[in-house]
Amino acid sequence: MFAGVRLEVIVPAAAALLAVLVVSSAAQGSNYECNPSSNGLSDNCIGCICQASTNCNQSTQCIGGNSLCGAFLISRGFWVDAGRCVLTGDSADDPQSWRRCALDIVCAADTIRSYINRFGKDCSGDQLVTCEDYVMIHKNGGWNCGKSLVGTKFWNVYEECKSIIFSKGLNI
Repeated sequence: MFAGVRLEVIVPAAAALLAVLVVSSAAQGSNYECNPSSNGLSDNCIGCICQASTNCNQSTQCIGGNSLCGAFLISRGFWVDAGRCVLTGDSADDPQSWRRCALDIVCAADTIRSYINRFGKDCSGDQLVTCEDYVMIHKNGGWNCGKSLVGTKFWNVYEECKSIIFSKGLNI
């Protein structure tokens, strides 16, 4: 349990929310567009990223001077690098669209997936691209993902979440 919330409630809820993702076309460079296709980032992995970020508290607003918002604590820069995912009917050109997206669990998960699709790589140096790499990319950013998180509260919560998933015979 994390802060009074059972993981078996969080992971299926994240999976159900992520099942409604709409895929946009992807481009490269500064014209990168939101691309929330799965491409190896499992629902269990994204659920543990959410858990490590805020105990997957969907009522999390904005912290740090309103610079990190929602259950995944997404910044405007992260959102831009992820391709500016938006809520249906919203415009990426609206200065507040990043915040509305970050505060919506489905749009925020789209943003995480799109960011991983853009920056996904082996961050840990083990010659594999796994959930651990995605966790490092989420926390450290795509440009500096190799920085170890071992021993941080974020990593410890992720590891606990991963252990619970493994103990249920599931993969991450």
